[in-house]
Amino acid sequence: MFLQQNPSTSWPLAKLPALKNRFVVIAHRGDHTAAPENTLTALHNTKKCGADYMELDLRTTRDGQIVIMHDDDVDRMTDGKGKIAEMTLREIKALKIIDRRSNRPPESVKTETVPTFEEMLDAAKREKLNFYLDCKEIDPRQVMDLLVKYKMERNCVAYDGLDGCRAWKKVAPEIPVMTSFPRTIKTPDALEEFWRRDSVEILDGSALGYTAEMVTAAHQWGAVVWPDIQNPGENPSQWEPSIRMGVKGLQSDHPGALVNYMKSIGKR
Repeated sequence: MFLQQNPSTSWPLAKLPALKNRFVVIAHRGDHTAAPENTLTALHNTKKCGADYMELDLRTTRDGQIVIMHDDDVDRMTDGKGKIAEMTLREIKALKIIDRRSNRPPESVKTETVPTFEEMLDAAKREKLNFYLDCKEIDPRQVMDLLVKYKMERNCVAYDGLDGCRAWKKVAPEIPVMTSFPRTIKTPDALEEFWRRDSVEILDGSALGYTAEMVTAAHQWGAVVWPDIQNPGENPSQWEPSIRMGVKGLQSDHPGALVNYMKSIGKR
């Protein structure tokens, strides 16, 4: 279950979920090119387009239930208003998903409600899809209990800040964790100094923040690099520099297009 012991930390590095693809494609908030983000439909589309992971955002309601929402309120994504931490699950479930940032008219969006983490876990287990958990406001213990309940603990990685990653390592050292490094870091030596203090299995951050030397060095230490490339105008000219650097995966707003491109160049 564990990869290796890092001498600078008290925990071993956990193995990542087993995948058939050499290059990992992560659907940012699910494949929301034709569905609202962070929904069950986006999850289904993620599997359909061939991506390896769905990235989803976890938040906790006032009554202690975990729901999926990027923002800390429901204003942008639903027909209601309010902070998630100040609302009950029943109140949130009474709302309908309406993506105000998209060009789709409200009537074109299927009737969906804000999904709970349990609903997403149940769907992911049936679809055989891995999760990239963006831990916005959650207790790792509660999340781990649900992963075990749905037998999904070997099918996810957890993204958090350094304090959150430390909490995950105490509660569930078998879960691979991921974090971003400060933008002030520009060299392999500086990145290694950051990583050695709190070793994580996966390094995130903007694709523009890496050099080929930084990527090579990280892989030599035992970390993998899955940077963020997501943006509305994604295309091969943006993906290629990261691919040439040797990153092991990318988080994308256009996962289906990225999957097809990787197939076209023989890397998937």
